[in-house]
Amino acid sequence: MLFMINYIIISISMLISVAFYTILERKIMSYIQMR
Repeated sequence: MLFMINYIIISISMLISVAFYTILERKIMSYIQMR
């Protein structure tokens, strides 16, 4: 049970970090294109 909760927390944190990275990358790309 504890292992499942730990696994769910790890997968959610990974998804959040990936989503944050893609948003940051898009912002940087749009900033470069604007110049």
